[in-house]
Amino acid sequence: MPNDPETPPSIPRRRWPLRYILLFVAGWFAFPVVAWVMWGWIESARLDRALDALEARKQPLDIAQFYPKPTTPEQKEASHLYAEAGKLVGDRPVAALNAARVSRLIEELCTAPAGAPGRTRAVEDLEAFEAPYAKALELVERASPLKGVGWDEGDRPQRFSIGEIRPLTLARANVARIARHACTRDDGGAAAALVASLRLQRFWNPRLPLIRTAHSLQLVLTGRGASPELLRDIQEEYASTTSDRAFEELMLRERAIWLSFVLPGVFSEQLPGSSARRITPPEAIATRLAQPLRDHRLVAEIDEFDQAIEVAEKPWPATFDAINAFAKAHPSIRSQSMPPGLLENLTRPLGAHIATNVMTSYVGAIAETLARVRSSVGAIAVARYARAHANALPETLQKLVPDYLSGRLIDPFSGDELKYRQDAGGYKVYSVGSNRKDDGGEWEQHSDLQLGRRGNPPDVGIAVGSWPQKTR
Repeated sequence: MPNDPETPPSIPRRRWPLRYILLFVAGWFAFPVVAWVMWGWIESARLDRALDALEARKQPLDIAQFYPKPTTPEQKEASHLYAEAGKLVGDRPVAALNAARVSRLIEELCTAPAGAPGRTRAVEDLEAFEAPYAKALELVERASPLKGVGWDEGDRPQRFSIGEIRPLTLARANVARIARHACTRDDGGAAAALVASLRLQRFWNPRLPLIRTAHSLQLVLTGRGASPELLRDIQEEYASTTSDRAFEELMLRERAIWLSFVLPGVFSEQLPGSSARRITPPEAIATRLAQPLRDHRLVAEIDEFDQAIEVAEKPWPATFDAINAFAKAHPSIRSQSMPPGLLENLTRPLGAHIATNVMTSYVGAIAETLARVRSSVGAIAVARYARAHANALPETLQKLVPDYLSGRLIDPFSGDELKYRQDAGGYKVYSVGSNRKDDGGEWEQHSDLQLGRRGNPPDVGIAVGSWPQKTR
């Protein structure tokens, strides 16, 4: 019955106004956008603070700061001569030097006894090899006395181009000339050519020399005919690259290079053509959406570089243990054989843990280079002492201080003084090498053109012997 008092009245259900529903839906969709905007603002502020902290430390951040510029007319003239020599070399790759064949010719010439028929043929073949580089090497020898320090603005090859390796090509071509002079007993010509290669190193990368000169130096010192002035010049060139800060400077330079790619135009000038690539609209949207995560990972990489540089500042040989601990604390989770995904490419275009990878990749090369260069300084000091003392060798390296050495030569692998051993007809100055054990001055001898080798050498150093001196 419609008016039955026992039946409760029907109360209509309360409905939310439409505007509330629309607000709820809008808030649901707006929350991720607001969160993304806030996250982007936070990460951008963190990146700005990290970059401000870098600038506050006054450390070099621009790649140009690692390239000294000439200031005197002589230094600028040297730059022009080297640039002209590089143009004569052109874009001929280093591999075109046919290192294996030239190394065999050097060995044949330097190990054959005087008057052997193979010597004349080896000399002719080396001269034929040098012929295409003859004019360029003449310019290098003209530039050598000017003591250049780096490229003048108009001479500098484009960074990260094949033009930057032209000094390396010239120096490797000069290896044959040094050996030909040394093994035909033109000791003065060999020493002058070696000085030219060492000064050319200033236009490459003096802190990580890829211009190898150890065997060339051994040939020059074995001849024992170079003038005291040339020996002093050679020693000064080697001594200029024996800094204990070589590893730290390398890490600072690698950070500047990394920053120039991930933040082009912020600290270093943009590379020519780097902004010419066009991206599609979907790529632009994906890049913009991934920006907060990219900024977050940039800050993490900057922090990792800061810690890595602190490790690189540690004295040798404590650096080795510190790097091992650092690498364990910053492991690469993703396998290097696994291709990176889209998100990884957007946020880490150069990969992850750049600082750790650079440290672990270069620490051995830096330490070995430093050991060999210091051994070279010691070997030359012994030669200079012998020239002044009727070919008598010093009993110890300490006897060379301060007249021929400015101080003790420390082995980066052991932290102790370099080893010095007199052998029949010669002597050795060497480091204990990566195994940190004295193996009596044993290592595989090879030409400066041979970059490959079988494992790490037991010891690292310079051996000065008597002719003939056989290579392997």
